[in-house]
Amino acid sequence: MSAAPARSDPFKPARRVAGQTQDVWTIVNEAAAASPVQPIINMGQGFFGYNPPDFIIDAAKEALDRVECNQYSPTKGRPRLKKAIAKAYSPLLGKDIDPETEVTITTGANEGMLSAFMAFIEQGDEVIIFEPFFDQ
Repeated sequence: MSAAPARSDPFKPARRVAGQTQDVWTIVNEAAAASPVQPIINMGQGFFGYNPPDFIIDAAKEALDRVECNQYSPTKGRPRLKKAIAKAYSPLLGKDIDPETEVTITTGANEGMLSAFMAFIEQGDEVIIFEPFFDQ
């Protein structure tokens, strides 16, 4: 296994992104601010315009008092959550799902998509993206 050649400037952006001057959030926020229709309601980033129901707030407060909830989760996900997901989806898929080998927990949609893409897509593969789509 050979190592990649050392880069002269390790902080220089990769060529494929070096010419980009704005990130997607800047573009979206500027377009929203310039819109003649105000206020803009962004439904793609999880911004709520109201408080969650009291039972959600109460559950969050209760979770803060539980020691087992105030630490990083295991990298592969909490076993109880993985088992619950496997149990819920097994009947829907018509087979027993193994929570240890067939359930993956991610820290969010970005990580989940990146993990799936990195695991299954090869250079040159065709990828079909449906709209509406995740806005990142």
